[in-house]
Amino acid sequence: MPKTRTHACPSCANNSLKATSNPSIQSCRHCHGMWFEDGALNQAIANRHDHIDHYDHEQHLGSALRTSDRQCRRCRVSMVHYQLLKHYTTEIDCCPNCDGVWLDKHEVNQVMHSPELKRALNNLNEKVNWKSWLFQFFTAMPVEYNIQPHRTPWVTRALIALCSIVFFAGLLSPEINEWVFAYWGFNSENQSPAHFAVQLLTYQFVHGGFMHLAGNMYFLWIIGDNLEDALGHGTFLALYLFAGVMAALAELLLFDSSQGPLLLVGASGSIAALFGLYLMWFRHASLTFMFFVYQKKLAPHWYFLIWSLINLAGMFSGQGGVAWVAHLGGFALGLLLGYLLRDYVLRKNPLIAMLNRPEAELRR
Repeated sequence: MPKTRTHACPSCANNSLKATSNPSIQSCRHCHGMWFEDGALNQAIANRHDHIDHYDHEQHLGSALRTSDRQCRRCRVSMVHYQLLKHYTTEIDCCPNCDGVWLDKHEVNQVMHSPELKRALNNLNEKVNWKSWLFQFFTAMPVEYNIQPHRTPWVTRALIALCSIVFFAGLLSPEINEWVFAYWGFNSENQSPAHFAVQLLTYQFVHGGFMHLAGNMYFLWIIGDNLEDALGHGTFLALYLFAGVMAALAELLLFDSSQGPLLLVGASGSIAALFGLYLMWFRHASLTFMFFVYQKKLAPHWYFLIWSLINLAGMFSGQGGVAWVAHLGGFALGLLLGYLLRDYVLRKNPLIAMLNRPEAELRR
């Protein structure tokens, strides 16, 4: 049986390169890096993406950085370090003579996802404009800059539709509105354990006014699609409803019963938990904040820090009519769940993982 032909590895500097199923691509048995002959990397990237027929990675490279300490396995000349993309600082080694490319083990996945990375970074680094300024100035709602989800957010849409139907049904007559609040809103004096448990779910779909509904549904719309895409439909729905239950129990735990029963409606606690998940997994995203008339893109941790301080101020000032504890309790639960599930979510979503790495250059 003939021996497998080997070549010198640019990284290990020993004869450990072995041909793969594609003779133009070789892998190292020791460091698991990969060598791509001229054109082989472009073909490999194109094969990885169904919507790409041809790809030229050289057109998307950043500028040449410096001479590499590695030698081309074919030409025996020093290779050159290039930044993978203009805004992604992973460095790859390219031969100036034969256009061969060497990728270390940790670089392979990033390079194969480079078309998605480029598109995502273009969206993330988009500048604010007069349209976004006008929208936020007149609505006081942030504009989100994040990656496009791959799945249709059916659960997010269904939650928004159900909350809206319940609200507008209550506008049909005072009797319907009274019934909705009495049977779907959460009332801590409910004597039936079964009804008490049901209301922990149904109160999340009842809202006290149009602005209450609009604010909650807008935030659910802009962040729910990315979270649903990262988690999957069923897991997203389960976490959303569970967070709403726990937020209500947190409010009940610290509620002063001497003031009467706790009456609670709204999806704010559930959505606050989504804020925590979003902060843990989408640190590369941006949300705009309006400083009087100056609009600024903020990283999620700065945006939700401001949001948390507003809620803490409301809670300690004793301002009534808002479930401050439910907001903060839901947010804390979201942070905890986001931390516990972070490795799972990043393994399941490699693009999100790569955008959370320090190599991603974000412009805010």
